[in-house]
Amino acid sequence: MKLRLLLLAFLTVAIFFTDIVTAQDIGETPLGPSGSSSAIYLGPVVGYNRSMHSVDLASFATDPLCPFFTNGSSNGFHVGFFYEQILGNATSQHSLVARVLYNSMPSFFEKVGDTYPSLIDDGKGGLTTVNSSTKHTVDVAYNMASLDIMYKFRAVLGLVLTVGPTIDFVLSKKLTQKFMMVEPDYVQFKVVPGYVYEDNNRTIVVYDGDIEKDALKKSASTRFGLKLGVQYEIITGGKINFIPGIFYNMGLTNAADSESWKVSAIQASVDIRFAL
Repeated sequence: MKLRLLLLAFLTVAIFFTDIVTAQDIGETPLGPSGSSSAIYLGPVVGYNRSMHSVDLASFATDPLCPFFTNGSSNGFHVGFFYEQILGNATSQHSLVARVLYNSMPSFFEKVGDTYPSLIDDGKGGLTTVNSSTKHTVDVAYNMASLDIMYKFRAVLGLVLTVGPTIDFVLSKKLTQKFMMVEPDYVQFKVVPGYVYEDNNRTIVVYDGDIEKDALKKSASTRFGLKLGVQYEIITGGKINFIPGIFYNMGLTNAADSESWKVSAIQASVDIRFAL
């Protein structure tokens, strides 16, 4: 209900600005996009995501003594297209921007384990004790098709302020949990049926598959967020302009029905704008 109210409020504000700007007789101004008489722009978008996942996730969900992962991050990207509609006269300071993007927002979690005594073969038919250390890791692949609907205000000297909701449709959500032997480098895990082993039995693959089958039980198919940022319009004098910017994409809904799992990102992006 809150998200519906947010979207309704945003659209109301956009319509309000459209009415105000249309009613005004705005003259020529350097704030207008490249001085063009066009009121419609479009073009490709490409950028970098520094994604951040905030969650309480057990490394071994069935064992309450195992550590929890709380915050993870990783590098992703986004690519797509945008449409910009000037609200009112072509030299107006106000625009409405819609972006259709493919977003990759992965995450990596790591928890270093304690040092424990382990039994190894002493080479003489017996066993000896050595201290060994381990770590737990989780890799999350989280990919979405995203729709941004943003209000854009040209403040001064090419500086642009922008804010609006983003609606994401989750395309893939994969989780890989591993339990790894760190040192010494000659110690291996004892093979137990039911698990997959890697790195000469020094790594146990606890889980590798879709998120909803294990840690999240039932993952959400959509994500809603609030995106705000600052851009700078580089006017080339022709019909092609470059608009780099930095955004904070804050997750408002959980990535799962049964977990408090928020996915957010800092996004560096470039719009390549063509006058229609």
